[in-house]
Amino acid sequence: MSSPFSLLLSASLLALLSPLVAADLERIPYNNPGLTVDLGVGLWAWPIPCDADGDGDYDLMVSCPDKPSNGIYIFENTTGDTAKNKMPVFKPGRLMGKTVTYLMPSYTADGMRVLSPGAEYLNFTKTGIEEKVKLPIDAKFHKTEGTQPKGPKMRHNQWRYVDYNGDGALDLIVGVEDWSYYGWDDAWNAEGKWQNGPLHGWVYFIRNTGTTAKPVYDKPIFVDAAGQRLDVFGCPSPNFADFDGDGDLDLLCGEFLDQFTYFENTGTRTSPNYVEGRRLKDANRENIVMSLEMIVPVAFDWDKDGDTDLIVGDEDGRVALVENTGKHSKNRTPVFAPPIYFKQEADTLKCGALATPVGYDWDGDGDTDIVSGNTAGFIEFFENLSGTNASHPKWNAPKRLQINGKDFRVMAGPNGSIQGPAEAKWGYTTLNIADWDADGLPDIVFNSIWGRVQWLKNIGTRREPKLASPQSIEVEWQGDTPKPAWLWWNPKGKELATQWRTTPVLHDFNKDGLLDLAMLDQEGYLAFFERTKKDDKLTLKAPRRAFVDEKGSALQLNAKTAGGSGRRKLSVTDWDGDGKFDFLLNSSNADLMKQIGEKDGNWVIKNTGSLASKNIEGHDVSPTTVDFDGDGIPDFIGGAEDGRFYFMKNPRTH
Repeated sequence: MSSPFSLLLSASLLALLSPLVAADLERIPYNNPGLTVDLGVGLWAWPIPCDADGDGDYDLMVSCPDKPSNGIYIFENTTGDTAKNKMPVFKPGRLMGKTVTYLMPSYTADGMRVLSPGAEYLNFTKTGIEEKVKLPIDAKFHKTEGTQPKGPKMRHNQWRYVDYNGDGALDLIVGVEDWSYYGWDDAWNAEGKWQNGPLHGWVYFIRNTGTTAKPVYDKPIFVDAAGQRLDVFGCPSPNFADFDGDGDLDLLCGEFLDQFTYFENTGTRTSPNYVEGRRLKDANRENIVMSLEMIVPVAFDWDKDGDTDLIVGDEDGRVALVENTGKHSKNRTPVFAPPIYFKQEADTLKCGALATPVGYDWDGDGDTDIVSGNTAGFIEFFENLSGTNASHPKWNAPKRLQINGKDFRVMAGPNGSIQGPAEAKWGYTTLNIADWDADGLPDIVFNSIWGRVQWLKNIGTRREPKLASPQSIEVEWQGDTPKPAWLWWNPKGKELATQWRTTPVLHDFNKDGLLDLAMLDQEGYLAFFERTKKDDKLTLKAPRRAFVDEKGSALQLNAKTAGGSGRRKLSVTDWDGDGKFDFLLNSSNADLMKQIGEKDGNWVIKNTGSLASKNIEGHDVSPTTVDFDGDGIPDFIGGAEDGRFYFMKNPRTH
C-alpha cells in the first residue's frame, strides 16, 4: 500500500510534468530527465533538515514564505545515508502545504520540534503547520526603541527551544531583527555614507523555571557577549551547540547579509559566558561567505561525523551545506568548508528570485532561448535544446553569462541601493537583448539596483556569444544630465541614470530602421529615446514623453520616490496582431498596454487589464514573449518572485 508521502510525490510529479496548457499560467518544465540543477524553492529558503519520510536517512524540508510559491516543500533523499554521501541529488520538491514566516526547527532530546513566533507545530513532518499550539508568550514581545519613521520596525523573529542553562528544562531562545534604528530608505549623504543607524540582530533568552512538559517562562532578557548586548547585522538565526567540544553550548549566528559570527562560551554548561564574536573562516583563513543574503543557518550534524555542520538557506531559495571540518583555529574557532549548494533532479526552470526573463535566440541556432536576470545580479542563459517549432521544449541547466572567464554580476555593494547597506548583495538585473551597435550580433542592455543603464557588447560570434565589460548608455542631453532626485551619486558625462529595477525596452518604435529605447525616465514617465545616425555614428536623442493615455496625458508608470520608485517591468510586442506595437506591463501577471493609435506625434496607449486570472505577483512580475512553436504569434512568459517562468499561450492561437 502506498504511503501518504509517496502519494503526495506522485500527484505533485504529475502536476509538474503536465504540458503547458492554454487555459492559464503554468510553470515551464525542463522536460529533460536525468538533468540536475540547484535545489531551490521560491524567494527565501528556511531549511529544516530531518528524516521527513521515516526511512532512516536525512531529507530536506524547506519552508518558503513567498508568493506565488508559499509552502513547505519536501526534498526526498533517495540515495541513502548522508554519512556516506553528504551531497545527495534530491528528488524535486513536493508541496506539503502552506507555511508561515520564520519557521525554525529545534533538535531536542525528544526529537525535532518546530516553532514560529509564539507557536509550536506538533507532528510537523506529517501535518506541517496544521497542528498549531500557541505558546504563553506574546509573539511580538520585543518593543523597538529606534526613532526612524520609514520602513518596518521589526522583521525576522526566530524562535527556538534549547536547554540554555543546562538545568534539564527546555528554554526559549528568540532572535529578533530590529529596523527601528536603521530606517529603510533614502538616508545617504552626498558622499554615499549612510546617515541612519545600523540594522540590529539581537538574541533573547527566556528561561523556563518549570519543566519541559509544563513550562513556566521568565521575562525575556538579552544574551550578552563580551559584557554587552550580543549584536549582529540583522537576522541572527541563533544556533546553540558545542562547536568546540568542551562540553558547553557555544552560539553561532547568521545575519541579514552573507556571513556567520561565532560566539565562544568560555563559561560553563550551566553558567554561559560568551566572548566577542568572531567570523567563521575556512582552512585558508578566508571568511565563509554565502552567495546571497537573508541567510538562515541551521546547526545540524548532516554528515553524522560527530561535529555540527550548518544547513543554510539563501534568499534565492537555494540551500547549502557548510561543513564543519572538525578542526579549530588557534583561537578555538571551528573551521568550516565553503558552502556547497545542494542539487536536485530538474523539474521547472528557475532563475534565482525575481526572475527577469527575455525570450531570444541567444546562441543563434534558430530556436527561442531564455536569458534572465535576478535579485542576485546575475544574467543566466537557459538553452532551448529542442530546435524550432517545439511546443514544449527541452531545456539545459542555466549557465551564468561571463566576462573574461568570471560570472558577470551586478551588486549594490556598500552604497548602491537607495534602501541602504543592508542590500549590499543584491543586483536586480533587468534586461533586453538586441543588436544595439548594429554590427550583426545581439548585445545586452540592462538596468539594475543602481539605476545605471548599461550595455554588454557581444564580441563573440552569432553561435558563440562573448561579452565585453559593461559600457554606459549615453544620451545627447539638452543641458545638465538628469538623474532621480534621491540618488546620492551623479551620472558621469552623458550617462543614462534613471529609476532602479526598470526594464530597458529595445524596439524600432518610429520604423526608421534604427533601434530605439523606451523606459522609465527619472520621474517615472515612460519615455521614448529616439535613435539617430549621422556619419555612421549612432546616438540617442534626449527622451520625449511620447507614450500617452486616451486623454493625451503622458504615461507615468510610477510616481513614487526613492525605494518605492521604478520597479516596473515592460516588454514590447504586437500582442493582438493588429500590426501596432503594444506593451506588456507588470501586474498580478502582466497588463496589456494596447496601442490604439497615434495623436499629435505620440502613441496612444490603453491599459486593457491583465492577461490571465492567476496572480503570480510577489514583488513584481517581469514579462516577455516567446514563440516556441514557430506559429508567428507571441506567447507570454512572466518571471515571478519565486524565480520560476510562467507560460501562457496567446489567446489568438485558440
